[in-house]
Amino acid sequence: MNTKKKIIDAAIMLFNTKGYDGTTVREIAKEANVNVANISYYFSGKQGLLEYVVTNFLEEYIRILESAFTQDGLSPKEMLLVIVRQILHYQSNHRQLTRFFYREISLDSVLIREIMTTYLVREKYYFQTIIHKGIQQGEFQKVSFPVFMVQLKGMLQSPYLHAQYIAEVLYAFPTEPYFADRYAKEVESWLAHALYKPSIVPMPAAAQF
Repeated sequence: MNTKKKIIDAAIMLFNTKGYDGTTVREIAKEANVNVANISYYFSGKQGLLEYVVTNFLEEYIRILESAFTQDGLSPKEMLLVIVRQILHYQSNHRQLTRFFYREISLDSVLIREIMTTYLVREKYYFQTIIHKGIQQGEFQKVSFPVFMVQLKGMLQSPYLHAQYIAEVLYAFPTEPYFADRYAKEVESWLAHALYKPSIVPMPAAAQF
């Protein structure tokens, strides 16, 4: 593993467990088994490292949306299902980074405000366009877009924000490979109730964890 990747992995682990403010550059260097100077060389310090980690997470997240949105032959419903499945798998494969990002975005900072005006505005555009097309084409019933997005985002984020509660109280395990597939079916089941017109496709059977 190269030095840059070791620093990134160490930072994600420490940011996730100790918080960004509670983590020092020396701790990151020690965990990564590299010289402190390497962090300055690659990232210009801890703030640059945070920006790199968050930006990379969002770049891939937006790429998932764009890929489904621009894929030929997909109906709005199919686009939405592809996005849900791929986001859940992406988050499952990057659990620590996902948990840290969703915690960090709840804070008010210059970085988060910049994210809101760039990446998350693009996210809104893709989802809003898909929902609008689905309503126009008769696949979706009319919904309040803000309410729909609050509910959808909550469902996509919850397993990774509350992984310990889900594991220790509910005995489901977001860390297991099967979880993303089974949970995706639950989200699809909710979409069938909340968004699809009754005449489209029967609601998927609920998965058992």
